This record gives sequence, structure tokens and C-alpha cells, in this order.
Amino acid sequence: MRALYSRLLVPNKSGDEAVLGLLLLWDPLGFETTGPDLVAFFRDPEGARGAGEALAARRIRHALTTDIPEGDPLEAYRAASRPFPVGRRLWVEPGEPSPAPAPDGRIALRVPASRAFGTGTHASTRLALAALDEEPLDGKSVLDVGTGSGVLALAAAGLGARLAVGLDTDVDAVVVARENARRHGFGDRVRLYAGPLEACSGKFDLVVANMLAEEILPEARRLQARAGRPGRVLLSGVTREREKTVLAKMRTGRWKLAGRRTEDEWISLCLERAS
Repeated sequence: MRALYSRLLVPNKSGDEAVLGLLLLWDPLGFETTGPDLVAFFRDPEGARGAGEALAARRIRHALTTDIPEGDPLEAYRAASRPFPVGRRLWVEPGEPSPAPAPDGRIALRVPASRAFGTGTHASTRLALAALDEEPLDGKSVLDVGTGSGVLALAAAGLGARLAVGLDTDVDAVVVARENARRHGFGDRVRLYAGPLEACSGKFDLVVANMLAEEILPEARRLQARAGRPGRVLLSGVTREREKTVLAKMRTGRWKLAGRRTEDEWISLCLERAS
């Protein structure tokens, strides 16, 4: 019986931006960080094997295991996932949606693992969520570029934004994000669209992008253009080795660095337009 769910383990500190970008070429279902290791999940062994061969060509160590011969390829992943807190106010649930309220008055984000990126288990998503938790979002508007599962747009709405717009070029991701929005009482303040950033109009109090540096750099001016006055741009998905390059591109004109967070090799950056 053909397996439908495969796991590729990249050990030690190989989970850098170049490796992540290489894995993304093989259409992974999602990622998980386990200590210093990066685990990529694929819908079938062929995708995992192709990604493994690409890593081997770069002399990057990896280990491949195959699970679940039938049924939902993410069922076991969701079953094994456990909710976890982020920042002072957020409670992320990457497993099967639960009717139980979040503990201690936290805001539940129910984003079960799916093909769309963004269950909160990857360091770049956690960094973005933690940064959002510190933003004064009451009554503000937020644009989430590359929304994936919609987790950041949902977090913004849950934290008080009057409007959170999620944008992604992946139509399937937007379908998943809309399903996730319907699970939340504040989901009616989230708008989700498929399309490129250049098709988006209007100004937002905060622009968020959890994307790799090579995706951020060509969109830098558009990201800044969508931020109102005074405007803020929150970036995540940047590795230490690309931080200077991203800052050199973003910190121009009247834009300055307003915040920085780190976890392992990943960095989030908050920039604001000086008044």
C-alpha cells in the first residue's frame, strides 16, 4: 500500500534559509522545529525523496522516514500536536480544533496543520506572533502578505485590529485560511484574498510579511508603500546571514529599525517610518 505521508529530518543547524528554500521547491505540507532540527512533511514519499536528493547534492545531512499508509496524511501530525502559548496573550492550537477555551484568558488561534504554511510551530511564525502580541492593534488595520494559513491575520484580529487583510498568491492556501477564519469569533474582521501584493491597494497601519529574504527583497518598496503614516512593517522569516541585506534594502529614506527578535537562526524585524 502506497504511503501518503513522509517526513524528512534535517539535523543540527542545517535548517537555514537556503535549506528551507530548497525544501519549498518540493511542495512540503509544513514544517516543525524539534530542538535544532528542522522536520519537513510531505504528502507522498516521492516529494520527500526528491527533496532528500536535492539536499544530498548539496552535501546536507538528512534522514527520511515514511508513515501513514492511508487516510488523511496530516491526521497523525495533528493528533500528536499540542497547544502552546506565544507571548502574553496568544494560545496556538495546531492540532484538531478543540471546543475548550484557551487558558488564563489567552486568545485561541485554531489553525490545524494543513498544506498551507503557518501552524505556529516554525520559529519564524512564533517570532511574528510574539511581535504582534506587543503591537498596539486596537482599532488598527493590518495587511498580512503571504498569509498562508491566515494565522497572523487571525492573531491581529484577535488582538484587537478592526480589519486584518490576508493576501497570498497560493489559492489553496487562501481556501484553508478562510476555513480557519470561520473557526474564530473574530474571523469576521479578517478578509482573505488570492493575488500578488501589487494588486493590493489602500494603506494599513501595520504590514506583516512572514516570508524568506528572497521573497521580501523584491517586494520591499511595495511593502513600505502599503504602510500608512505613521507606518510600520513587521518582517519575519529572515535568517541571521540575510539580516544585513534585508535591513539595507528596508532601512532607506525615513525608515528605521524599531524592533528585533531572534530564535535560533531566525529573526523578525520591525521597521517604522520616522515622523
